[in-house]
Amino acid sequence: MKEHFLDRLYGEYQEYKASVLGCTNAEIYDRCYEIDAMANFYEILAEKTEELSDDILETLLQHRGILSKMYQVWLKKYSSCYSEMQQHVEDELQGFVKELRGDEKDGKLHK
Repeated sequence: MKEHFLDRLYGEYQEYKASVLGCTNAEIYDRCYEIDAMANFYEILAEKTEELSDDILETLLQHRGILSKMYQVWLKKYSSCYSEMQQHVEDELQGFVKELRGDEKDGKLHK
């Protein structure tokens, strides 16, 4: 059952890749986040398959477009990655300001 599921998942991923490779360079660039997410979902699911029972895999085989569905649901979720990136930018800006001004000010960005 695991092999069958992995074959199906691989097929979905290959179809997705083929559809992306048919795009223009600009379209591919515009879809870079999607491409990265789909590749990550594929890799995570492929690894996770080893832990899933045959019963679960049989149920999942009834669903078409698992990767696409995961991506669509993912887009609706709040991404902590973005908030972590925002915090990183703010922290680094404060560090830059503090470094450039010396220790005379605390480097705070907000009034």
